[in-house]
Amino acid sequence: MVGQPLAETDFETTDAPSDAPILGATHFVPGTDVAAKLVRTIGGNWGKRPLHAEGVVDTSALLTAEDIDRLIDSRTLRVSQLWVCNEGRNLPPSTYMSIGEQPRSRSVGSTADVRRVMALATEGSPDPVKVAQHLANGASLTLNQVDQYIPALRAMCQQFEEETHIRAGVILFVTPPSAQAFSLHADPHDIIVMQTHGTKQWEIHPTVWERENDPDAQVRHLVMKPGDMLYVPEGTPHLVRTTEDGLSIHQTIQFNVPRYDKLFAKILQRAFDQYCQDAGLSGPVPLLRGSRDALTERLSPVLEGFAAALKDMDLDGLVEQHLESLVPRQRTLATGRIEAIAASDEVTADTPLRRRVPFSVSAAEGQVHTVFGRRSLRSPEQTEKYLAAIADHDGTFTCDTVSGELDPASRLLLCRRLLREGALALA
Repeated sequence: MVGQPLAETDFETTDAPSDAPILGATHFVPGTDVAAKLVRTIGGNWGKRPLHAEGVVDTSALLTAEDIDRLIDSRTLRVSQLWVCNEGRNLPPSTYMSIGEQPRSRSVGSTADVRRVMALATEGSPDPVKVAQHLANGASLTLNQVDQYIPALRAMCQQFEEETHIRAGVILFVTPPSAQAFSLHADPHDIIVMQTHGTKQWEIHPTVWERENDPDAQVRHLVMKPGDMLYVPEGTPHLVRTTEDGLSIHQTIQFNVPRYDKLFAKILQRAFDQYCQDAGLSGPVPLLRGSRDALTERLSPVLEGFAAALKDMDLDGLVEQHLESLVPRQRTLATGRIEAIAASDEVTADTPLRRRVPFSVSAAEGQVHTVFGRRSLRSPEQTEKYLAAIADHDGTFTCDTVSGELDPASRLLLCRRLLREGALALA
C-alpha cells in the first residue's frame, strides 16, 4: 500500500519503565550454548550432590590469560571489580590500584586520606605492573561481576537464566602455582566452575542434602583440568589449591537453586502481608517496655484469624505471583549497536537485515506501538502491516523483500530507524 511518504518526525522512541517486562533476547555470541549444556549435564544433582564432568566446557566463550591481561591493562576496572588476595586475606586496594600521581606525604587521618580512599573507589584503576607483581609473589586475583562487562559472558548468563529462570552472575579466579586463596569454606550460593587454564585440586565435603539424606557420603578429592565442569551446591564446604604445574584460571557461574523451605516462607509471607493489611495492623505498637500483655492480646486473634484464612487462601495464585517474581529480567546486550548506528546511513534497499530482538506490534488511537527490548517506537497507523511483517520474519530480509507495504522511501526510512534503535541488525 503506497501512501504519503514517512518523515523522521513521524517516529518517537521511548524507554520502557525499569520494571517493564523485556521481550525476548538478543542474539548470542558463538560458544554461549555452553550454558544450556551445563544445565543438562547437572540433571538430577541440582541442590543435592556435587558433579564433576570432564571435557564438557566449550571454552571459546570464556576469558583466556591474554583476555585478562588486556582487561587489566585497559584500566577500566574499579575497586569492587578486582580483588587481590594472599594467604586468605584481601590486600588493601592502594597496593594495586592507582589514580595517577599523588603527593608523596600527608598526615595520617587527614582529609586528603579520605579523598584518596574515595578516589580509589570511584576513579582508581588497576596498575598492571603492581597486579602482576602480586600474582608473581603468590597472590590470587578475583574478578567480580565479569558478566556485566564481557558480552560473551553476559550472553552466557542470559542463556543460563532462560534455561533455569534463576538469576546468575560470573566471577573469575586467577591463582598462581602452589597457592590457596581461601581456607575451608562454604559459599552462600550454588556454583558451576569452568576450568579454562591450568589445573586445580578440589576437596569437597558432603553437601547439606547429603548430610541429611546420605550418611555414607564421603569427602571427595578431584583435579580440575581445562574443559572440566564442577557443580557444587550451596552451603557445601570445600577447599581449593593449585598444583605446582602452573597458573590456574577458572570462571564460576554463581546462582541460588530455590529451596522448598525458602519458597514456602516467601509464599506465606506474601499471604500474611496481605492478611495484615486487611486486618488493619499498620498502626503503631505501644511503648515496648511492659507491653508484652498488650501485644499478645492484640496479636493472638490475628494469628488465629490467619490460620483460619490459610484454609481458603488462593495457593495457585500465590505460587504464580512468586514464580513471576523469580523470572530474571532480560539483559540488554549492546554488542554491535554502535557499529549498527554508524552503518545505518549506508543502508540501502538491498542491504541484508535481521531482527535483533522479538517485536510486539499493536495499534491504538491512530498510532502503532512497537515494543522491542526496553524500547517502544510510536509510528503512524500505516506502518502497522509493515512492522508486523518484520515481527513475523525470522530470517534475513531487505527493506523491500520483507513486505510490499509502504512506499520504498518509507520502508528504507523505517528500517534505518529500527537499525539505529537496536531493533534490527546487519545480517
